[in-house]
Amino acid sequence: MELYNGSQVETVSIGRAPRPASQTAENVTVVTAKDIEALNAHTLADVLNLVPGVQLEFIRTPGTVTNIFVQGSNYNHILVLIDNVPINNLADNFPDISSVTVQMIDRIEIVKGAASSSWGNALGGVINVITKNPQTERPTGGTASVSGGKAATIDGRGEVTGTVHDFGYYLTGGKLRSDGLEPNNGVDLNHFYGKVRYDLPNQGFLVATGWLSDNSQGQTQISEAGINANSDVTQYLATLSAQYPLTDRFTIDAMFRTRHLNSDVVYSIIDNGVAVQDTKDQEHSYGGVFKVSYLDDLQRLVAGVDYDYMSVHLSQPLRQADISRPSDDRIGVYLNDTFTLGRFAVTPSVRYDHSRISGNQFSPSFGITYALTDNSVVRGYTAKGYSITSLTRSDSLEDVWTSQVGIESADVPYLWLKGTLFRNETGDITHVNSLGVKSKQRQLKQGVEVEARTTPVFFTSLSLGYTYIDAKDRDTDAVLQNIPKHTLDLGVKYEDKHHLRLQLTGHYINWNLDTETDSQYRSIIWDLHLGKRFDLSENLSIELFGSIRNLFNGHQYDSSLFKNPGRWAEGGIRCAF
Repeated sequence: MELYNGSQVETVSIGRAPRPASQTAENVTVVTAKDIEALNAHTLADVLNLVPGVQLEFIRTPGTVTNIFVQGSNYNHILVLIDNVPINNLADNFPDISSVTVQMIDRIEIVKGAASSSWGNALGGVINVITKNPQTERPTGGTASVSGGKAATIDGRGEVTGTVHDFGYYLTGGKLRSDGLEPNNGVDLNHFYGKVRYDLPNQGFLVATGWLSDNSQGQTQISEAGINANSDVTQYLATLSAQYPLTDRFTIDAMFRTRHLNSDVVYSIIDNGVAVQDTKDQEHSYGGVFKVSYLDDLQRLVAGVDYDYMSVHLSQPLRQADISRPSDDRIGVYLNDTFTLGRFAVTPSVRYDHSRISGNQFSPSFGITYALTDNSVVRGYTAKGYSITSLTRSDSLEDVWTSQVGIESADVPYLWLKGTLFRNETGDITHVNSLGVKSKQRQLKQGVEVEARTTPVFFTSLSLGYTYIDAKDRDTDAVLQNIPKHTLDLGVKYEDKHHLRLQLTGHYINWNLDTETDSQYRSIIWDLHLGKRFDLSENLSIELFGSIRNLFNGHQYDSSLFKNPGRWAEGGIRCAF
């Protein structure tokens, strides 16, 4: 067994350039397409729910709204990217992970802790969705799948990919719909992603991508008030990028990117469907990235600049009122370095950001790793970070100092271990008390994250992840509620040489609330996932798969408005050609 995906497997979400695991000082988790398939997952939320150090709120019908925490950092502190392009909205920096379907994902890289020295607006961490590249071995290949379950929950999707001469393509699309596993929690999500690549001489290339997500959903039902909350969200993202090696050591990258969002949240009366409140959010951003990379046997150096123009239009059509029409220019200049000295790797980085609305930010970071053996590494990392939590408020700038120390080892026979101590001291956090009064708060969130995984014995492996967070008001020492105190992830996985797979996962969160009058979270939620693949020829296979979710009908929610579904099952078929 090796470091998480092998000591020399490279991640791209740290330092804006590929870096081996043995030189990675930050706390990073990598999830692969194979991991995702084993979970019979529908959306990014399904996958992140089982990542140690990551906690999700509102796990309900697949494709419906979900909040995310990373080591206690709120959703508006987490930067979510698709191929290095942010998808957080501008109104409140919310990343809609439930609308990101999994078929297009090659892997997910999760950076826990401040990552502003590389990415700017990333106080609590980064989740980078790396999409699939065109298949290079054949001119045409692909998959098609459909699954169905309780409440007419249907997920149909397909992909086609290939390469002809210097031209490669990858296309995927589908539909996820459900009548809702809870009252007014249905979903109708249509999605498409496309990537085309043209190879240039000397190992350069051009890439164009496009992503479309159109999600109509019922968010919740407030039965005491007789109100339904529904939303309609359409997102579109497009990029055009190029990479070209100037020499064996110097490479230049350039990208144009644009993102557009239209969101409509409607509150209506349950009995007659009459709308009583309607909030529209229209957002547009245009920008670009340019960077230069230098790589040799001892050093990896990246210098670059990001620029984006962005605008928001918030309105309430029923009141015929414009709420806000802000715009902003944001530019960031960064320099990230990694150099090796024997068994040491040192990673100093710095970034300067300017926002026309929020002013200037300076984000340094420093990391160091020491390879104890070929498969054991000690890490240390400290960084200053920030997040702009809303484009519509001038007081939305929040900051953090992150410090981490950890060890990762695969030297114990049949066992991989990883442990991290973390301390995140945040400032200028907007806090709203029970009376709706806003104030600025300093918060301290510190704790430990532990992971363990065994190598397969008789085709069976075990996994465990545990996170403890001690969250307090820095000034009063009062305990911060509704920030997960304990998170536990358990797993048993079986996969034999006859392509039969079984995975049992258990997930528990303690939301650290004073009372449980409006919440229940004593249960471990167990899910069972099964699959059996039949190879019909070299390039043709069929797989039958299914899941029983919430196997023991447990309760795990922090608000009765967002109760988790009871036991439900689904099954499907997948054809690869």
